Amino acid sequence: MRFSFIFLTLTLLFASPKINAVTPSDADGGIRGKVFDKSNRQALEYATVMVYNQSDSAFVSGSISGKDGSFDIKLKPGKYYVTVQFIAYKPITIGNVSIEKGAKPKDLGQLFVAPDTELLEEVEVVAERTTVEMSLDKRVVNIGKDLTAKATNAIEVLENIPSVTVDVEGNVSLRGDDGVRILIDGKVSGLAGLSNRDALRAIQSDMIERVEIVTNPSVRYDAEGTSGIINIILKKDRRNGFNGSIDLTTGYPWQAGLGINANYRLKKVNYFANYNYNYRENTGSGSNYRKVFATDLITDQTNERLRKNNSNTFRLGAEYSINPNNTLTISTMYRASNQNSTSTILYNDYFSSPLNLIGQSSRVEEQSGRQPNLQYGIDYRKQFAKKDQLLTASIQYFTNVEDATSNITERLLTPLPQNQPLLQKTINDQNESNLQAQVDYFHPFSSRTKLETGLKLQMRDITNDYQVLGEDSTGQMVINTDFTNLFHYEESILAGYAQFGNESGRFSYLLGLRAELSDISTELRETNEKNRSSYPDFFPSAHLNYKLTEQDQLQVSYSRRIRRPGYWQLNPFRTFSDNRNIWSGNPNLKPVYTHSMEGGYLHFWKNANINLNAYYRHSTDVFQRIERVNDQGISISRPENFASNDSYGLELIGMATLNKKLNINGNINLFRSITEGEAFDIQYKTDNYSWTSRLAGKYTVIKGFDTQLAFNYMGKMKTPQGNRLPSWFLDLGMAKDLLKNKATLTLNVRDVFNSRGHAFETFGQNFYSKSDFRWGSTTVTLNFNYRINQQKKRGNDKQLQRQPEGDEGMMDF
Repeated sequence: MRFSFIFLTLTLLFASPKINAVTPSDADGGIRGKVFDKSNRQALEYATVMVYNQSDSAFVSGSISGKDGSFDIKLKPGKYYVTVQFIAYKPITIGNVSIEKGAKPKDLGQLFVAPDTELLEEVEVVAERTTVEMSLDKRVVNIGKDLTAKATNAIEVLENIPSVTVDVEGNVSLRGDDGVRILIDGKVSGLAGLSNRDALRAIQSDMIERVEIVTNPSVRYDAEGTSGIINIILKKDRRNGFNGSIDLTTGYPWQAGLGINANYRLKKVNYFANYNYNYRENTGSGSNYRKVFATDLITDQTNERLRKNNSNTFRLGAEYSINPNNTLTISTMYRASNQNSTSTILYNDYFSSPLNLIGQSSRVEEQSGRQPNLQYGIDYRKQFAKKDQLLTASIQYFTNVEDATSNITERLLTPLPQNQPLLQKTINDQNESNLQAQVDYFHPFSSRTKLETGLKLQMRDITNDYQVLGEDSTGQMVINTDFTNLFHYEESILAGYAQFGNESGRFSYLLGLRAELSDISTELRETNEKNRSSYPDFFPSAHLNYKLTEQDQLQVSYSRRIRRPGYWQLNPFRTFSDNRNIWSGNPNLKPVYTHSMEGGYLHFWKNANINLNAYYRHSTDVFQRIERVNDQGISISRPENFASNDSYGLELIGMATLNKKLNINGNINLFRSITEGEAFDIQYKTDNYSWTSRLAGKYTVIKGFDTQLAFNYMGKMKTPQGNRLPSWFLDLGMAKDLLKNKATLTLNVRDVFNSRGHAFETFGQNFYSKSDFRWGSTTVTLNFNYRINQQKKRGNDKQLQRQPEGDEGMMDF
C-alpha cells in the first residue's frame, strides 16, 4: 500500500497540471480546502487530494496541497467523493460532494489527518549514512552518522572527501593545488578567522551537514580560489517539534569532546542551537638538516612540540517564516579558544663533518594564547509566486581576536655550558573585523531559461601588534626592533555578477560575467612603509552540458580565477620560535590570475557511478616561498611572485555498491605541473609529474554494525627549489548502532601505521637542506552519538527535505 501511494503521489506531482487542466467552459465549479496535521494543527504541504465519481469510483482529478495546506480543484457538475492522503498518515474520505452547474467552488474547510503510528514504524531511517551526490560541476558529500563522519573536526572530515588532500599540518589542497577557497554556509566565516587550519579544527564534525566541492566555479561564486571552492554547510534542521543529538568523544592521545545539537520548530519559527566543547593534546617531532657549502657549516636540529587546545563554541539562531513566501533567519556564534604549547629545539652545529661538533644549544618556547571569535548574521529569503523566482539577501559581521605571549629560554650547551640562559619574550596582539553584505536574484523566463544576478560587498580590517623583547647586559627586557612591528591591513571588495542559463533538448549552458573591484592597503607603522593596490577585474565563466543519455553526460567549462595574497603572506612579521629558520611575508606581493578549463564525463549505473575529468590551468604571477641561507646558516623564507605555471590533470572518481554489505569509493588524480620563472637573479624551471589517491571500503558485518578502511596517498612532488617527499596513511573505523537505532558507537583508528608526516628537500645556490615533521602517533577515538526524535522520518514531509543554502533557483546540471 505504501509504495502504490508513493507512486500515485509522484504521478500527481508531475501530472497535476494536466489533471487540473479543466477550462472555464467545462468547469462551473470545484472544491477547495486546507489540509492540517491533526496532532499539532500545522498545515501539511504536498498532501495528496484525489476526487472520484460517486457512481463508479472512477478517478476524476487530483491535486497537491501548497505550503499553507491549501488546494483548489476545478470540477464539472456531478457527484463525487474526495480522499486526502499523506505518507505515514491515516487517509480520510469526504463523501457526498455535489457540484451544481453555475455554483461557486465548494469550500471543504479544514481537513485534519492523523499520523499512522503503525505506518510510521515501517518508514526506514534515511540520510543517516554518508552519501555523495555527483554532478559534472559539483560534488556534494552529505555527512551522516556513520564511521565515515565520525572525525573530531572538519579537518578530518575533509580527509575523507574526493579531490581533497590535507597534509599533516592541516593545510588543505584541491587537486594538488593549495589555492582553494574555504567557505562556511556559502560565506567567508568568522570561524575561518586568519587561518583556515585553525578554523577547520574549531568546527566539530557533528556540526556539519554536508560539504560541497566546486572545482571550476561559475560567476555566482567569489572569484577567489585558483583551484576551486570548498563550501561547508552547517546543520539547521527543519522538522516539526523538538529534535536533536548529543555526541560524547574521548581518545588517545588525550582528547575529550561534547557536542549538543538541538532544533525546535513551533509553527512559523524554527529555533536551532549548537554547543561544542573540545579538548585535545598533540605531540609532534621533526628534524632539519642543513649544509652551507661556502663555510662547510652543518646544522642538524631536532624539534619536539606539545600542543594543548581547549575550545567552546556556541551557535544560536531562529528561522522565522513571515509567510509562506518570506523567511528571515537570524543567527549568532561565539567561540572561545585557548591554546598552550611548548616547543623544544636542539641545535647541533658541525664543521665539515658530523664528527666535528663545534657547538650545541637548546631553545625552549612556552606559548599561551586565546582566540575569541564573535559572529552575527541575518539572512532573508523571498520566494515569488512564479516558480524559481527568488530573492535572497544576507548581512554578516564578525570579529576575531588573537592574544598570545611566549617565553623563550635559550642555552648554550657546548663547548662551554652557559650558566645564565638567554631569556626572550614575544607578545602578539591581533584584531580583525569583517563585514559582508550580499543580495542575489534568480529570475526564470521559463522552466528552461533563467537569469541570475547579484551584488556583494566585503570589508576587512586587521591590525597586528607584534613585539620581541630580550635581555640586555643589565638583565632588563628591551624591545628588539629587528623583529617588532605594527602592521595594518585593509581590504574592500565590491562585486557584481550576471549569469544566463538555458536548456534546449539535450544541451544546457550557463554563461556569466563577474566584476570585482578590489582595494587592498597595508601599512608597516614602524617604518611608515605603505602599499596600496586598487584594481578592477572581470571574471567570465561558461559551462556547457550535453546529455548523451539519462546515464551519460558530458560537460566542458571555463572560468577565470584569482588568488589574492592573504594577510599572513603580506605581513612582514617574521617568526621567532626558531631563530635559525625565519619565515616572513612580503607586502609587495601581487595576485595570481588563473585561466581554468575542464572537461568531464559522468556515467550512472544502478549501483555505481564514475566521474572522469580532464583539466588545465594557466596561472601568472605565481607566488611561492623562496628560501635563502646566509653564511651563518640562517634560513630566511618569504613568498615571491616569480613564475608562471601550467597544470594538466586527469581525475577519476568512482563509487559502487557491490552487494548489500560492501561498497567502495575512491579517486585518483594524475597531474603535471610546469613552473618557470626567476627570483633573486636565479632561473627556476620545474616539470613535475605527481599523483594523489584515496580508496575506501565499507563492509556491513551485520545490520547496524559497519567497518571501514580508508587509504590515502600523496606522491612525490617537485618544487622550484626541491622536492616534497611522498606521504601515505591508513585509517580504520567501526560503528555499531545501539538502543533501537537511536544511538551509534564509533571507534576510529587514524594513521594505523603511524606513517603520516611530511618531508621536504631543498636545493639552494649555496646550501642543501632536508626537513621532516609528524604530529604524534596513531590516534584512537571513541564517539557515542545519541539522537532525539531523529530515528524515524516521514518520507514525504517537505519539512524534512534539505533546503539548499543559496542554491535556490540556480540553473543546475
